[in-house]
Amino acid sequence: MTLLDFLDPVSLDKPENPYISGANTFSRNITVHTPDFELKNLDPYDIAIIGVQEDRNSNNKGASLAPDKIRAQLYQLIKVSDKIRIIDLGNLKQGNTFNDTYSALKEVVNILVSNNLVSIIIGGTQELTIPVFQVFEKIRSNINVTAIDRTIDLVEDSINSSSETYLSEILFKKRSLFKFCSLGYQLHLTKSGNIDLINKLYYDAFRLGEIRSDISMVEPLLRDTDIVSFDISSVRQSEAPAFIKPSPSGFYSEEVCQLARYSGLSEKISVFGLFEVNPKYDINDQTVNLAAQIVWYFLDGYSCRKVEFPSGENKNFKTFIVGHSDLDYEITFYKSTVSERWWMEVPNPKNETTVLVSCSYADYQKACEQEVPDIWWKCFQKLS
Repeated sequence: MTLLDFLDPVSLDKPENPYISGANTFSRNITVHTPDFELKNLDPYDIAIIGVQEDRNSNNKGASLAPDKIRAQLYQLIKVSDKIRIIDLGNLKQGNTFNDTYSALKEVVNILVSNNLVSIIIGGTQELTIPVFQVFEKIRSNINVTAIDRTIDLVEDSINSSSETYLSEILFKKRSLFKFCSLGYQLHLTKSGNIDLINKLYYDAFRLGEIRSDISMVEPLLRDTDIVSFDISSVRQSEAPAFIKPSPSGFYSEEVCQLARYSGLSEKISVFGLFEVNPKYDINDQTVNLAAQIVWYFLDGYSCRKVEFPSGENKNFKTFIVGHSDLDYEITFYKSTVSERWWMEVPNPKNETTVLVSCSYADYQKACEQEVPDIWWKCFQKLS
């Protein structure tokens, strides 16, 4: 089977925005899989958009309606940079069961990743993260996943995976996960035991309030991520009502667009999934409009990606070595003189090599004050 055999063509017209000329709209500057479209190869493209109309393994019935609703709003936005080449592949054909849909999604994502395309998945529910993760298990030994969510969807003794428990499958049944990060969880919606478990496994979880006080703190975390799983319920009800049980608290629209842009900037992220949008509960298309903006800002970030590899021999990097009285190791930091981003080396005691991880200037400051940065410590523990 070819790639397009798994996908239905885009069926909606290219809408025009009365405030943006037709030549400058998003839909006029991408390739769209239409009924008469012939895909010769994927070489001309950088990014593929895929809609997934699946909600049968979730209580959020109606999320399957989201792809075309989001697409209609996205097509009306202004075009993104000419530097990136985008193809909208349409919607994944729904299988006889949700497991059939998962299998088809694995096939499609595998083809796209193998051809070095970044995938943007719109629609469906968050357990679609599992088949995406399974694709990476076959091609990478260490996988990093970030979930943007209002809670931590984790049940330790869960037998069946759903959108409410999908993390159990990734955290407990898989051995290829190296880093996991939960962004934006709300304490009043999250079991304390789940937070304790995340810490015990040396993963990361940051509360909504922590991120709001300094949203730039998440950029290094997203920089090292392979897969982003974005749950629209992380946004407050007044900004995104299209969810079965929306919450009055959550991210503001500007904040989630910033998170999306950070994700696009990451040269490592290969899949960005935007899930749980349920048009049945929307008001004046408010949520699907925000979802379209989230996708747009991911693409905007992608257009500004800078591929940088830190080393002491690279003239675009400055090296800083910090000794620590309580460690048997010095901590080596690298700062890019181009982007001003920071990285640090973490020793692997098993084979006497080092692993390069993204960090921030604040981590360097902590090390200079004889504090061990959390990122360094958790990575060291996992390597040990």
